[in-house]
Amino acid sequence: MLMAGWAIYFALHSVFASDAVKQFFKQSMPAVSRFYRIIYNVIFTLSLLVMLVLNASIPSAYLIEPSSWTRYFSLMLATVGIFIFRAAFRQYDSRGFMGLRDDEQEVFKAGGILKKVRHPIYLATLFIVAGFWLFIPNVTTLVSAGCILVYLAIGIPLEERKLIRKYGDAYRKYKKDVPALIPRFW
Repeated sequence: MLMAGWAIYFALHSVFASDAVKQFFKQSMPAVSRFYRIIYNVIFTLSLLVMLVLNASIPSAYLIEPSSWTRYFSLMLATVGIFIFRAAFRQYDSRGFMGLRDDEQEVFKAGGILKKVRHPIYLATLFIVAGFWLFIPNVTTLVSAGCILVYLAIGIPLEERKLIRKYGDAYRKYKKDVPALIPRFW
């Protein structure tokens, strides 16, 4: 049931993030399309919370016994993830991301953390998911973490196709020069 829930969540997340669906709303419901990104963010944030509650409500055996060290390390991983999120959002237009500004006006950016990694939000997600699993190291959380990792492996190429359509050769060059998730520090 948990895997099916994640599959539905991620499938809908990808479909409603697609340019085709956005274009459909823009053409058929222009009044709604102005608020599409806000509605999208609210729906998928609430849906994520539902999935996390479902994860927590399924009884499951621990794969490793939690200790003060695993809890400490899990919180360190999650904290690193939060710092990466913060660094990423310094580069993005938060108003556009939230849907308070038209994202078609965005210009291609490759400064700050984006000089080191193309997908800092996904990198932050990896740290937070690893921390989440270490904090609650049971089978259920491992299933959720696995589903999230599978989605990232699918979602990154989908997003990159969209970014190439949007930014063209600038993004192709950027993709060639900057790693997707593991930053180069040299």
